[in-house]
Amino acid sequence: MKSTAKVTLLHYDGHTLPFGDGYFDRVVSSLVFHHLTREQKRQALREIFRVLKPNGELHIADWGKARNLFMRGAFYFVQILDGFKTTTDNVKGLLPEYINLAGFEDVTETKSFATMLGTLSLYKGIKPQNDGPTTAH
Repeated sequence: MKSTAKVTLLHYDGHTLPFGDGYFDRVVSSLVFHHLTREQKRQALREIFRVLKPNGELHIADWGKARNLFMRGAFYFVQILDGFKTTTDNVKGLLPEYINLAGFEDVTETKSFATMLGTLSLYKGIKPQNDGPTTAH
């Protein structure tokens, strides 16, 4: 049995997503967050939280905390190319904390991969069923 899904690719400026509250079941981001400043990361996560339905899932693939000295050295080249200001939080492993602060629950790093450019991490967070007001918004 085949199943289909409607996928929308969107260029997002990091401010306000052009969708209503609770619009999506899932949001996927691949290699975007290491290009954002700390505040841009936080703003993007708040907006993603807003547009997700209760129990909606966030999935992020991006550079994560270096697992060893070799991975840290490899990631240094990414930092030279993309800038230290935007990549330092990633290599320090702070992205899960930011996801949690945006209101997501069950935030986990589901997998990590050692690559030629550093540690690539997969993160998942769930929007709670009751997304009442929090101090994160």
